[in-house]
Amino acid sequence: MNKEVLKVGVGQSNDPKEAVKTAMQKTGQPNLTIVFSSSNIDAEEVYNSVKEEVGSSAIIGGTTAGEFSSAMPEPMTDTVAVMTLKSPYLKVGIGVGTNLAEKPFECGKEAVHNAYASLKNNPTASALISVAFMNKNVSDILKMKPFVNIVIPDGMTGQEEEFLRGIVSEIGSNVPIVGGSTGDDLKFKKTYQLANGVYSNTGIVATLSSALKIGVGYGHPYFPTKKGAIITKSKGRTVYELDHRPAVDVMKELLEVDELTSEIFAQKPMGVKSSDVFGEYVIKSAMCANDDGSITFYAEVNEGNYLTVMDTNRDYAIESFKNALNSAIANAGNPKKIGAIIVFNCILRHLLKERLDINDIDIIKEIVGDVPVIGFNTYGEQGTTLGGSIGHYNQTSTILVIGNEAISQ
Repeated sequence: MNKEVLKVGVGQSNDPKEAVKTAMQKTGQPNLTIVFSSSNIDAEEVYNSVKEEVGSSAIIGGTTAGEFSSAMPEPMTDTVAVMTLKSPYLKVGIGVGTNLAEKPFECGKEAVHNAYASLKNNPTASALISVAFMNKNVSDILKMKPFVNIVIPDGMTGQEEEFLRGIVSEIGSNVPIVGGSTGDDLKFKKTYQLANGVYSNTGIVATLSSALKIGVGYGHPYFPTKKGAIITKSKGRTVYELDHRPAVDVMKELLEVDELTSEIFAQKPMGVKSSDVFGEYVIKSAMCANDDGSITFYAEVNEGNYLTVMDTNRDYAIESFKNALNSAIANAGNPKKIGAIIVFNCILRHLLKERLDINDIDIIKEIVGDVPVIGFNTYGEQGTTLGGSIGHYNQTSTILVIGNEAISQ
């Protein structure tokens, strides 16, 4: 049975047709096709090229700020990365929510509703779940995930938090969520989402109904320093005051600089402790300083939060990614055989890795060997902390691990 539990193929090329054909050599006709494409290649052309090859397969993905896969030794730009998955234990529902920028909460509700509405019954999964309930111990049963939601919102809208709130309002917070916001190779003009079609200004939800062992992980490469300040006035993603003073003035003092630039912000992000039982730090990266003395971030920043200046080094950054991957594997129930790994990696974390000479593909191979991998550099990441808090993050990697094992094993 093991040989047929899950087939996975990966291809990456500047020619989308070549990428998908390479992937399909391992799977034949897939159930699910994941496509991460450079924005410098026409999105309609990419989608049509892939669709022509995979036929009725569900297709999800979007444009990026860089692509990577196990088909290449290192991250690339100006390419299309494709992963095809085929399993009798896997069903996929695709949902698109429209008007993300204007109505993000409603967009989230619409996307997840459409995803579950399009999901076909999965009697094989139901049967295996029943078998697992009879034969597994309680801790193994609690790690089963009959549903997992991959989310891919438009990274130019700045509305990921409300989008997630819309999703959670429909399905609750117990169903795993993992994903990343689409990019456009740092042009910051327009990104595209793929969901059985080509879209923009949308939020995508792909709901996986599966009897496979699946897990999610989260991690970033930073540790806290002893410097920080309290947010005393903010709205949405903009901080107006820190410690009751103009945010720009306080931030210059914290970072010990005369001018706040995008490079400084990228190298010295802020951390906020999550409110869950583990109290992990989640990263809030500043985007720009404004003329009125405020600072706009890439994620929501709430009054009363304590912003901590974060730091890193090469050894810590490597270890943190290993921990995130191992956490996803453990969350999947520690499958003996891993079928696929999907990584949503912040573009700012990618730039940090380049400075520190770190290659995630090498780290993954060191831990799990030659496993199919696909990922892209995002404009923000969505996922769940170790303590269960669902959120939108910066300078983070969120990871989906799919085991090549049924949950009954």
